[in-house]
Amino acid sequence: MTDVGTTPRKAMSPMQRLQIFEKHNGICCLCDRKIQAGEKWIVEHPRALGLGGADTDENKRPAHESCRRVKDKADVTAIAKAKRMKARHLGIKKHSGFRKPPPGYKYSWKSGRMEKVAP
Repeated sequence: MTDVGTTPRKAMSPMQRLQIFEKHNGICCLCDRKIQAGEKWIVEHPRALGLGGADTDENKRPAHESCRRVKDKADVTAIAKAKRMKARHLGIKKHSGFRKPPPGYKYSWKSGRMEKVAP
């Protein structure tokens, strides 16, 4: 089982960004189009760090900023699902929002709170 959401992200220098851009000929890894001069681009992890991807040069590619936004929506959904599955696998349960009333009290649906029971 891979570590979900535990890969730390390292800072990148402008020179490292340039090396990744040149290594991939300035081709967006998400839409396969050339990134033109002046277009906003980022260094993208094709395998998201939150899904066990490594923060290495092998897992870094240039991508248009607009393409990244589309991928991030899918990644957020997948990461949330992976975390839920990992928690279920480990036996971690989500707490119920409803508390059991203490002795001598009952929950009043009318008032929306615990009320003392008359003896």
